[in-house]
Amino acid sequence: MNRKPFILISGTAVVITFIIIMVLVVLAKNNHTGGTDNSGLASVYTSEPVAKAETKEEKEEEVSEPTVKSDMEYVLQTYYVNSDKDEHLSEQECAVPSEFVTLDKSGLKKYLAGYMEDMPVREYLDGLISYEIIEFTDDKLVLRKTYASDWTNNEFYLCDVNGEIVVYYSDKSTVYEYTGIKTKDIDEEEQVRIKIGYFVADEEELYSLLESYSS
Repeated sequence: MNRKPFILISGTAVVITFIIIMVLVVLAKNNHTGGTDNSGLASVYTSEPVAKAETKEEKEEEVSEPTVKSDMEYVLQTYYVNSDKDEHLSEQECAVPSEFVTLDKSGLKKYLAGYMEDMPVREYLDGLISYEIIEFTDDKLVLRKTYASDWTNNEFYLCDVNGEIVVYYSDKSTVYEYTGIKTKDIDEEEQVRIKIGYFVADEEELYSLLESYSS
């Protein structure tokens, strides 16, 4: 009668031991699988920012604009409208002005606009009406100055020639009169104007000026 409880207890212990072993095996498998998944997730999250950074750099490279360099080819065109000459457009290859260097297209446009707003006196007298970009690439820059001096009604042009005030017709090449007046003998402010050169409208204004210079 004492053997039945002993057998029952022994069988129960075997079952419990088996269950504990199975639980430990399952837990071991779960721990191993979880580690692999976490590693995979870590790899994914680590690689994402790198891919985004490369895409941003490529985008910035695509939208970058050329800038003016000191060693690039620079051509200045000069265009005269309503000119009697056969050649209205001429061009000359020049050294790149230092004030252009490092400017991009928008910066250069801003510079040219400022030049037109506050142009040198000579440019104004010559009839400069526009200053624009014709071509702008990584290795070449072409600008154009357009003049329309023959739109004015000025008849004479005064300037300094070897220290003497000389009067030309409005074409600035045909001499109207050698005045014999020395530039050094007139007012300093007028000396600057004469050395730059300027137009006068008619004979009345011309002789009034010459009289003031010689008195």
